[in-house]
Amino acid sequence: MLSSLDKNKNGNKVLKNVIQQFAVFYTGDDSVYAINIAKVKAFIITSDVSINDTPSDSDVIAGIATIRGEPITLVNLDVWLGNKARDISEYKLIVYCEFSNKKVGLLVKDMVNIIEKATNELRYSEERTSKVTNTTYVDIEKEPILCTVFNAEQLLQDIGLEKNVTKEIQKYENVVLESKKKILVAEDSAIARSVIIDFLEKIKANYEIYNDGKSLINRVENINLDDVGVIISDIEMPGADGYEVASFIKQNSKYSNIPVIINSSMTTNAVKSRMAQIGVDSFVGKTDIDRLYTVIKNHLE
Repeated sequence: MLSSLDKNKNGNKVLKNVIQQFAVFYTGDDSVYAINIAKVKAFIITSDVSINDTPSDSDVIAGIATIRGEPITLVNLDVWLGNKARDISEYKLIVYCEFSNKKVGLLVKDMVNIIEKATNELRYSEERTSKVTNTTYVDIEKEPILCTVFNAEQLLQDIGLEKNVTKEIQKYENVVLESKKKILVAEDSAIARSVIIDFLEKIKANYEIYNDGKSLINRVENINLDDVGVIISDIEMPGADGYEVASFIKQNSKYSNIPVIINSSMTTNAVKSRMAQIGVDSFVGKTDIDRLYTVIKNHLE
């Protein structure tokens, strides 16, 4: 993922379109889906992997695959998306991923390509389904085909790999933040947005939440900065992503003193390292409510 800022005629730093990279693949019914390449650890040929059929309450879980000597939950995306399951032999590849500090393998029919898309080419789509975050078009054999970026957070919750966030939030029933400085949040995933709202309401925080990074940046440019205590941003978002948000805040002297917390399911070391280079103050994996509370409290104090 490439990110940068330009300078306008007044010498102020402004956003430049960010390029995101996606692994694009076919599901069993030849629909085209994608996942951010920053979540992908490797592409594994299915026939090269030992797969054990493990009893599960969910048909979405196809078994346990041994990948690089480690047992990994194997997910059948077709079933999760509501489509017919194919025999494992029909899935040529396993997309080995890590997100929200969880490792999973995604059964896919075949790869299409690795593509690059600017954030302004992604369309916010969660009004259709919680399993979709963004859509865009990719060229396949010179024809534009609709491509869907699926909601990784929803997938983890549906297959039971995510901890009980509601229970975690309930622990803060009688906790109240002393600071009433405003917390500005950017999060495009409806399920993650709901979690953050529930948590911030529980601790009686003064907050505003936006569906994308561009809206948050617009707000920062038009708010009394003395009222802002901390900024919380996801990474994967249309309009402007978390790299852009962090870069805009930390590379503009006018805003650079505002603490920035990145709250993302993209939890690989490479992502964390890049955010550290930009200068973000804290990195929190999604649904890690205890750590989120700690870093918010520390920054506000």
